[in-house]
Amino acid sequence: MTADNLRSRTREEAERLPWLSLAASIMAISVVGAGFGHSLPLFSFLLESYGASDVTIGLNTAFAAISALICAPYYPRVIAKIGLKLFIFICLTIMVVPYLLVFLAGDNIIWWYPLRFIFSVGGAGLFAASEIWVNGIAPDRLRGKIIGVYGTCLALGFALGPLLLNLTGYEGLLPFVAGAAVFSSAALPLFFVGAPKVADEHGPGIFKPIAKDPVLFAAPAMFAAVESAMLIFLPVLALEIGHGAGVGAQALTVYGFGILVAQIPIGQLADHVAPRRVVAWCAVLGAGLALLVPVVQSDVIALYTVLFVWGGMVGGLYTAGLVVIGNTYKGTALAAANTAFVFAYAAGAIAGPLFAGGIRQGFGPQGLAIGIAMALGAYAWAARRSVTSSAG
Repeated sequence: MTADNLRSRTREEAERLPWLSLAASIMAISVVGAGFGHSLPLFSFLLESYGASDVTIGLNTAFAAISALICAPYYPRVIAKIGLKLFIFICLTIMVVPYLLVFLAGDNIIWWYPLRFIFSVGGAGLFAASEIWVNGIAPDRLRGKIIGVYGTCLALGFALGPLLLNLTGYEGLLPFVAGAAVFSSAALPLFFVGAPKVADEHGPGIFKPIAKDPVLFAAPAMFAAVESAMLIFLPVLALEIGHGAGVGAQALTVYGFGILVAQIPIGQLADHVAPRRVVAWCAVLGAGLALLVPVVQSDVIALYTVLFVWGGMVGGLYTAGLVVIGNTYKGTALAAANTAFVFAYAAGAIAGPLFAGGIRQGFGPQGLAIGIAMALGAYAWAARRSVTSSAG
């Protein structure tokens, strides 16, 4: 094929790409991200104001990941039966109703557990469905760039969500009405576009792709484990080494900003380099940067620099891994694989804080960075081995 023919074919493929459907799905998940960015700090603040202990707040928050572990295996079957768009609308409804009921529950914290469980059933389904939507539309040659844009918009939504609380405050019905309105508005752009078709036959379960390629599905688990551990223990570390609570909060922001900024570059890299190789190198660099944290932690600027790049590399595990999913699985297999990715993320979100807490208790504050480095190093070794045996 000549260069002119290749360029002509590329233009034709770009013209056939349903850009409006893609934009609508990314817009919807960005709005949902803002809703989550609004709801998570709201829930934590209210629980604390009701006198809940740290353990209670942590356990209540963990119900989000637990619900995904329990319900994710059923998502592909439901999507195949009712279609992707209707599934998303149902998920949004499942989220909005218990979200409003949390306000009525008030300080009866026992009711928060089932309500947050139901809320998170819809949330996990929404993330799985949105990734299936984007991966189902994206052509292989542009998949990394598109997923990078998807990840960036989602991260921006999460970052902007807490700003809404500055307008609504934390008390009364208003923040709940505002949050419910945000979640509900995510449905609006999807009304006017068609969803990618998912075959109506029941495809493979989510555990089949995990068993076939455990290294690939360990990528979102590693990302979630490190992310959740950092969210909990990085502010604590800042206090322990004498930087103060302000530096701890800023360190989390810098880490999260690194994840945001890296999405598109890593996605584009995965379009030009085997994405499995990108996953492996993100793990290698993530392990090395983790080891640097104890070295630079006394210097705030150096610490921020390391955390910024480290966040990008750890976030790259999910982005590049999602590119591999889209390149490898199609049809009903894609629905199962994408849902398995969400399932693995939930497992990592539960395991991460437990692992981090155990490491810190056994080896002190510096043990966390070393433990994460060892975990990422072991994963990097496994990921690099998989590069030689799999085509990314």
